[in-house]
Amino acid sequence: MLLSLCTALLAPTRALLALQRLVARLAVAAAVAAAGVAYGLWGLGVLLRRGPRGALRWRVRAEPPPGLADGTYGEHGRLRLKSSGLQLHYVARGPPTAPLMLLLHGFPQNWFCWRHQLLEFSTRYRVVALDLRGCGASEKPPGKESYRPEVLLEDIREVIEVLGTPEGHMGATAGHPKCILVGHDWGGVLAWELAAGHPDLVEKLVIVDASHRAVMARFSAWHPSQLLRSSYMFLFQLPLLPELLLSMADFELVKTFLTGPWTGIQNPARRLTEPELDAYLYGLSQPGGLTPPINYYRNIFG
Repeated sequence: MLLSLCTALLAPTRALLALQRLVARLAVAAAVAAAGVAYGLWGLGVLLRRGPRGALRWRVRAEPPPGLADGTYGEHGRLRLKSSGLQLHYVARGPPTAPLMLLLHGFPQNWFCWRHQLLEFSTRYRVVALDLRGCGASEKPPGKESYRPEVLLEDIREVIEVLGTPEGHMGATAGHPKCILVGHDWGGVLAWELAAGHPDLVEKLVIVDASHRAVMARFSAWHPSQLLRSSYMFLFQLPLLPELLLSMADFELVKTFLTGPWTGIQNPARRLTEPELDAYLYGLSQPGGLTPPINYYRNIFG
């Protein structure tokens, strides 16, 4: 009798929650369709402006540009994760016994975006710039499910467990190595959640241009202008079309992501040079290189 009463009392709440989920799904579906049309029109414009030969061709970078793989900014290493068997690539600089500073990049970047920080902070820290799974020189498992947030967080947790500051530094205790965790864009989103879920592994948290996912969702719901700025996230929910649009005209849209006004670089003298752009495009231009980073976004509405 009591159970039946509780079920009846909860029925309106359950109905409202189900309605909320339905409205959210419909809103996302509408945003995905609108983004597909808008970016599709952009792609059509590129096709008309450059012609089929110019718009639908891109250059596969056969050799890594200077600085990407030659040890200019640090020692290249690979870490085989015990949990998944996946091999992640990283670049490290600084004394091996110094406190670990772990750097997590965003989209559409790789470890190279931290090259200046590797040089700047390596006198005081063991600075490690990681290629997240599917990016840069790290392994790229197939399938959208391989890039769920919880899987990405487990990668980072294990990296800290292996490379983290030894006992005696920064207050680290036996079995709980620590690091200074720095994240930008997607790396910042993951850093927020790693620090919340495993505070014992993080001594200090530094976030660059990234909000917590829950905060971002609430803010976007009340600020439609933010939805426009984040429209590419809805585009990335579609199959195949994002990869086609991003690769058009030798990755014109990717170059816009990397050099657009939202990067905060106002001085033209500080714009990325062609070799620096190629440091990011080298991996993305390889066959299938765009899909793993885009799969990060294909899991955010799950």
